[in-house]
Amino acid sequence: MKKEDKENQKIIDEYDYLSNAASSQDCTGLIPSEPISSEEIEAYEELYHFLPPNGRAESIKPGEHHK
Repeated sequence: MKKEDKENQKIIDEYDYLSNAASSQDCTGLIPSEPISSEEIEAYEELYHFLPPNGRAESIKPGEHHK
């Protein structure tokens, strides 16, 4: 493998965080309405990881954004 090819592969690997991006296999519409409890948010997160890498379902307080 040429040095240029190795450098290109390194760049591709660094952008691999996009592997969890939307695709034809994505669970679009998973949450049809606002969750009413922390337990419901945790259940959705258990089913499909939608939170950021360091996000925690228990830190989300349902209904807070309506104040």
